[in-house]
Amino acid sequence: MQRTDLSGLISSLGPAAFYEKTRDLLAAGTLTPDDFSLRRLAEACGVLGGGDRGVADGLAALRKAAAGSTGAGNAPPIALLSEHAPGARTDLFRVVTAELLARKVSEGYDAAAGLIGDSLVTVVKATGRGAKIAGFTATAGPTEIPEGHDYEESAFAEKFVTSEESKNGRILSVTEELIAFDQTGEVFRRAIRLGEGLRQERERTIVRAVADAEPGKPVYRPNGVGETLYAADGSNRNLIGPANTTSPDHASAVPLDDWAALDAARSYRATEVLDDRIDGERRPILAPATQVLVPETLAGTARGIVEATEIRRTNGAGETIVSGNPHRRLEVLSSPFLDELGAEGRRDWYLGDFRKQFVWTEVWPVQTFLQRSDGPAAFERDVALRVKARYFGGVSATDTAFVTKVLGG
Repeated sequence: MQRTDLSGLISSLGPAAFYEKTRDLLAAGTLTPDDFSLRRLAEACGVLGGGDRGVADGLAALRKAAAGSTGAGNAPPIALLSEHAPGARTDLFRVVTAELLARKVSEGYDAAAGLIGDSLVTVVKATGRGAKIAGFTATAGPTEIPEGHDYEESAFAEKFVTSEESKNGRILSVTEELIAFDQTGEVFRRAIRLGEGLRQERERTIVRAVADAEPGKPVYRPNGVGETLYAADGSNRNLIGPANTTSPDHASAVPLDDWAALDAARSYRATEVLDDRIDGERRPILAPATQVLVPETLAGTARGIVEATEIRRTNGAGETIVSGNPHRRLEVLSSPFLDELGAEGRRDWYLGDFRKQFVWTEVWPVQTFLQRSDGPAAFERDVALRVKARYFGGVSATDTAFVTKVLGG
């Protein structure tokens, strides 16, 4: 959009109506942030002076200074933002710029590729931090009711877990040069990277929480007290490994190298995953596995196992039996944030229905804020605008029965 177009629209509509019209057109997709020039917008709002000549001479001065020329100090000044210029519509420039940058941050946040976090959690809106979430006996199932007898009640206080959230964010500074030299594309690129960074940090938080891998930050907090989710002795009935003392038949590592490994994990879940949600007596529950989570190191192997059209096995008579692949309906999820846990992280894998066990309690979704050119950053570093992006949330395990960790060696 050219300066004359913007100036005319602002004059004819007025600042408030211009902003509302711009916002509506952006929401409808008729306009995109890439249709705007921040310098043209600043000029139309009267907060940028000096004109093209001032910018050109200023750029030449910077080039001379970079080359060590002693004549750079006598060049005309670069056109600078001035929020106090006569007739300046400072608020309009700020709110429109905030709208554009917010959309670019969201674009980067939504477009980040290869993410699996939302496949591992159920998003729950929260009104505050540290909420109580009903545990597995708080939603107890039905019991047999003799004729004429009262129904049993499920009490919220029987069992619960507490959530734990944290605030994450970052600030992006936009210098006067980026606006005055009309480097709108670079500003938007940085905003997109800011959004991508936020999304990747959220992704890492979720994956490491599902693996219960954050030191000092247990993801499972029954009755408000944190404890290890995948207890090494198998006491939570959700771990296969050498130290498992509660299930002797599953007290060894199971490398994920063929379909038999998935069979072994499913056998464990069918016979050893017990729950007391019905009447307080621990018994097997119906918790079908729908997903397998692996580090990137095992991604190819896992997909090869799951996507194979058939499996072959040898019976007791030495005969080869060919059958359809019973694991083809599993969803394979992989993340390098498991590989970063070290040698064990690159071998261990997880089987279950993750959304039933893990929740993302969202206090604030992704938000963006724009600070005008005031404060020490403006004076010391010629910062024209500062964009802050943040979110507030966290992962909690509401149960232990729906995901099994398998030590791979």
